[in-house]
Amino acid sequence: MAMERKIDLLLSAAALLVLGFLAAVYSNDLPLGVAGEWKWPRIRAWPSPASLMLASAGLLAYGGFAAVGYRALGGTSHPVERLRESGWVAGLVACAVAVQVGFAIGAPEGYGLTRWGVVHCFREATGYYDVAREHADDPWGFLADYPTWIEAQGPGHLGTHPPGLIALYSALLSLMERHDSVADRLVAAAPASIERGLLDVEFRQETTIPTPDRATLLLASLLTLFACAGTVAPLYLLARDSLSPRAAWASAAFWPLAPALNLFQPLSDAAYPLLSATALATAAWAARWRATPGASAWAAAAAAIASGLVMAFGMMFTLALLPIGVMVALVVLTTRSLAWPRRVALIAWIGAGFVVGVAAAWMATGADPLVVWWWNLRNNASFYEGGRRSYLTWLLVNPIELAIAAGLPAVVWGLGLAIGDRRAVPRAAWCGLAVVLIADLSGRNLGEVARLWMLFLPPLFTVAGACVARFGGGGQAIFVTVLLMGIQTLGLQCLTQVVYPP
Repeated sequence: MAMERKIDLLLSAAALLVLGFLAAVYSNDLPLGVAGEWKWPRIRAWPSPASLMLASAGLLAYGGFAAVGYRALGGTSHPVERLRESGWVAGLVACAVAVQVGFAIGAPEGYGLTRWGVVHCFREATGYYDVAREHADDPWGFLADYPTWIEAQGPGHLGTHPPGLIALYSALLSLMERHDSVADRLVAAAPASIERGLLDVEFRQETTIPTPDRATLLLASLLTLFACAGTVAPLYLLARDSLSPRAAWASAAFWPLAPALNLFQPLSDAAYPLLSATALATAAWAARWRATPGASAWAAAAAAIASGLVMAFGMMFTLALLPIGVMVALVVLTTRSLAWPRRVALIAWIGAGFVVGVAAAWMATGADPLVVWWWNLRNNASFYEGGRRSYLTWLLVNPIELAIAAGLPAVVWGLGLAIGDRRAVPRAAWCGLAVVLIADLSGRNLGEVARLWMLFLPPLFTVAGACVARFGGGGQAIFVTVLLMGIQTLGLQCLTQVVYPP
């Protein structure tokens, strides 16, 4: 009965927070940033009843699946049970894709699926597609000259990122131009709202977007969707390092409902958590295998190398993977069951994988990544020059914004465990919190953390799942939490937009 009361209290607190937060945003009483420095743009738009009903039906169906999956998973390690566990996780990936599409359908006109094509065309919001199109005749030459090109870029999106996204757009453009029949079918299958958005872009910019380009933009959005939703798989593995199947399931099932993930799609930031979760999961399991008597040392080394390779791949897209490297190192070094020499050895294997990945990228493109990263860091350091930003104010605002970005119900579950039984908090979550604290104190991000820190969120979700399982929450608790997180996301996307340039 005591546990039931705790669960009721946490769910009631989550419901009050969600409804109170949405009411405060709606009334304009809650600032969406810091006045005179940075604020997220407000909107006041409503979806059509039909689209809202469709999104709500998808949310209810997802909640039902999450609740049934939670009840179905047991705690045994029998091979048959593990195969069944894998099947449920595969189903969760598919359902995560579906529920995130449902959120996009349930957004107001112009802010849902429409932006899946439009946002790539705004240089102020991204710009990577424009650069890829400008250098489509010689993409390899452009990549080789990227260290020189990046010098001339300012502190915007292009100047603070490695060439990975430009290379991706170039590859997709080349693929669609070579396979025009596939491009035709993709464009024909796209929802009408995406096509209306692209027609509007053509009218405003007085240009024509060819069919291969249309297909490229659609593919880029789909890749972001699949990566974002697919994060549930490595997140589940990360949680399973220290939690039961049910606790890991709850952690992963809450993931695709996070408001930031849905509001920022199809920006590439929503895809990066797949890389951070994968790097953390492989590192955690490398440490677990190395600490298990009779387990293969080479399997642990292979997982550690894979973690380094994933981070190297991510560093071709964003320097935000640097803090993830710290997180990964902390996960390995805090494995108490592992002797210190073995911890150091695993860190060395991770470093070896990272070096091999970076060297491979260097050889493939001819661009010196060290020079590129140096200019990225220099441009990023000058981002706040010429504008006033209040360090102490953002020191307090950033964690609040990150909590809203993750979803208030998930945060309530996490706080419930941290207060009720700190020893039950997974070490991956402590490592994630440590890096978030370091990032906040560093003052490197004075605003926009809902976008910039999304890849920090996967290890923090393990606390929410651990709390549900620890307090004996059942399928009903999972369903109610899913519903509350969905309400926050559906409501927030009617009140603010974070993808289009202000």
